[in-house]
Amino acid sequence: MGIKCDRCGEINRNQAFCTNCGQVVSSDLETRYESQNLSDTENIQYEPHQPVNSEDQLLPKPGQLVDLITVSVSAYKQNFKSFLILALVNGVPALLIGIIVRALLETETISFQDLQQYGDSQLSENFLSELKTIPTWKIFTVLIFILISPIAKLISATAIIVGAAQFANSQKVSPIVCLNYSMSRLGRLIILSLFLIGLLIIPIALSLIWIGIPILIFLLVRWLFAWSSMVLDNTGVTRSIQASWELVEKRWWTTFGVFLSILILTMLPIILLTLLSSNLKSDLILLILDVFVGTLISPFQFIVTGIYFLSLKKFPKS
Repeated sequence: MGIKCDRCGEINRNQAFCTNCGQVVSSDLETRYESQNLSDTENIQYEPHQPVNSEDQLLPKPGQLVDLITVSVSAYKQNFKSFLILALVNGVPALLIGIIVRALLETETISFQDLQQYGDSQLSENFLSELKTIPTWKIFTVLIFILISPIAKLISATAIIVGAAQFANSQKVSPIVCLNYSMSRLGRLIILSLFLIGLLIIPIALSLIWIGIPILIFLLVRWLFAWSSMVLDNTGVTRSIQASWELVEKRWWTTFGVFLSILILTMLPIILLTLLSSNLKSDLILLILDVFVGTLISPFQFIVTGIYFLSLKKFPKS
């Protein structure tokens, strides 16, 4: 008659997420991973059943770029208000942080416009000398705001991915449920992000001399769905990385091509904004336009990520 939520015990009927606490309760979306090896009986017990007809129609096969874009655009249009709210979770702090950081750094001795007038040979020397004139409390305040920004983006991105999963399960996207689910995993998501940064330090360093660029791109694609696995499959740090690696296996070039196309598609409005803003003399107006465009584009990017992740799970490698 229903599915019992493991977290709070609520009985849910025809729901992918618990109506009481937001925990994933639909076996269409969640596969349980145990730290120890599962027995054959347990594997059968936790194997997801066949998706419902609506999901069969919604999820395109990996590599079907046009279908992926069509489904993602449809999800965005049908739930525009909900996804916009989730995008504003990152957009509003980004705008406020940008304004506050500029207000803190714009002093009589240092300004962004003045720094733009420096030549390459003078930039480092003049910047460091003027940076020393800024009070210590301002520098610490700026650093705090800089740390807040990626956390807000992480919450927003994972919440949108959960919203994409709700859409794929033929549910109306609920910002409250998505944010609640994202916040409940925030600690693990931060640890996962820091862990991946640690793993990518050497490739990033090597990319400065071009040697590490292919390695960096290869690893970024293989670990692209680690956050999706953690938030939708409720996996741990190492298991989410392993799950993403396994999903992309034998589909690296397909995944790379799909997301390169999505990157190019979403960069077009940003490039257009850059060209139009060349005549703007106000940094504040440029900041507002940049945040506005980013807020509108980001839901589509993460909806694509969520839909593609579910597609990889539904159509496993042969």
